Amino acid sequence: MSEKIKTLLFTVAVTALFTLLVSGINAVLKDRIELNRSVARQRVILGLFGLIAADRPVADSEVPVLFAEQTEPVKFASDAAFECYRRRNSGDEMFVFAFSGQGFWDNIIGFIAVDAKSLQIKGIEFTRHGETPGLGGRISEPEFKARFKERSFATKRSDGLYFRMVAEGSANRGDEIDGITGATGTSSAVEKIVNRSLAYFASLNQGGNSN
Repeated sequence: MSEKIKTLLFTVAVTALFTLLVSGINAVLKDRIELNRSVARQRVILGLFGLIAADRPVADSEVPVLFAEQTEPVKFASDAAFECYRRRNSGDEMFVFAFSGQGFWDNIIGFIAVDAKSLQIKGIEFTRHGETPGLGGRISEPEFKARFKERSFATKRSDGLYFRMVAEGSANRGDEIDGITGATGTSSAVEKIVNRSLAYFASLNQGGNSN
């Protein structure tokens, strides 16, 4: 066997070996990445229900168990795919549901906690977005998210919205929320996404759910 053929066979064997190794590593990492994403989502939902807080740290390994014990999915007859949860055996009317929509640069995705009895927002989390750091990216900051807490979605304004995002520092009505200075596009996108999501949840909840 010539040296050229030996070299070719060796190269093919090494390439095949590394291909298998890379494929195996990717498969393992893919499972780990999916698990981490699932735990991160569950942690956000538990946090919005008040079951996880900064002063009550919970290890990642404990999150899935806590999530299964304390929450249950809500399936609406008219939209079984709508991602919504409530506290298991709590007897209250608090729900956490997912939302998504087009931001200024990319999709804005997250969860909203609401009290369906008082029709108030109890919390909001933005889990993924591509907004500009220091500008639209401020939607991830606690101070901005706190602006939504206890806001009512009991009645709509004359323009059909529950609330409007206004210039930062100028909100002086219950149906106004301070936007972000220098990020008008992001503020408008959040206004549209959250109003639409609240209206959709309200329409589903009025129609009843299957469990």
